[in-house]
Amino acid sequence: MNDQHLAELLNRYDLDRPETAFLRHNENRTYRVTDASGTNYLLRIHDPFVEGMKGVQHTRAGIASELHMLEQWGIWNGGAAQAPVRNRQGELVTAFEIDGRSCDVSLLSWMDGRDLVKDDMDNDETVRKLGEQLAELHAFFREYEPVGMEARPHQGRAYNEMMAGVIHSGVAKGLFTSQDANTVEQTLRLINERLAGRGPDTGTDLIHGDIWLNNAILTTGGEVRFIDFGFYGQGYALTDAAMGAMMLPSEKRENFLNAYHGEVAWSGAELREIDGFMLVAIIGYYVFQFENEKMHEWMRERMPKLCEEHCVPFLNGERLLERIGF
Repeated sequence: MNDQHLAELLNRYDLDRPETAFLRHNENRTYRVTDASGTNYLLRIHDPFVEGMKGVQHTRAGIASELHMLEQWGIWNGGAAQAPVRNRQGELVTAFEIDGRSCDVSLLSWMDGRDLVKDDMDNDETVRKLGEQLAELHAFFREYEPVGMEARPHQGRAYNEMMAGVIHSGVAKGLFTSQDANTVEQTLRLINERLAGRGPDTGTDLIHGDIWLNNAILTTGGEVRFIDFGFYGQGYALTDAAMGAMMLPSEKRENFLNAYHGEVAWSGAELREIDGFMLVAIIGYYVFQFENEKMHEWMRERMPKLCEEHCVPFLNGERLLERIGF
């Protein structure tokens, strides 16, 4: 996309002499947009860098569902969120044609701050705010009436079954051994057995679905805020909690989980579920990167360690919360 394309696209929004700066091209092509008043925005062109990363969330209906949620999330929490900006026609999603190819585009408000980094996770106050912000997000999700969920990804039991099949298909590609693929399948099967009978196979809750350091912002005011809801959809709330815990040093995880859970004590079953969801999150990263050939050598190296150090102990009934990393 050249400068002329960007200028034509941004003319669809009520912006005064906007200027753009390219950020990155991963799941979306993103730009920082600054208008004449100095107000910043995030422009997203929903066109993944790797074709294999494209999912239902990149369809127009999927994007619209995410943006509707973000708009309501911003209202619910008093504007402390990246809220969508509607175009001149009042639409959340802007359809734009480039050289005969249709692209879907969205514009979000900008959140001043920076990505969380590992050093931030040594700070008890930041850890507490991370847990409290996740609790607030999940409180909103419990009240929110979602729309368009058929066009959003899900991370329920069906997702776990799908991942086992993808990992097995990597054996023929030389990415994994059959033994490792079987270990992953057994791990996912045990996790699903513990979730059996709990609602639809797409999951029981709404979740962020992709909580990592680079999807959380430390604002200029010192608050923690989540961004990048590209994997927002159905799943299990403890999946988000497990992802959050993996961001932290092991000695900080109890503080985070207590800040998230409040005064209610964790049950042994809940903690075992968190162990399983940590493994689901890691396996999910392998599956997401499956078509990215640049990651294949990393997978070949890391999968045996994942199975030996975490999956096998999990299958043997050992606890992982205090030791698993990613």
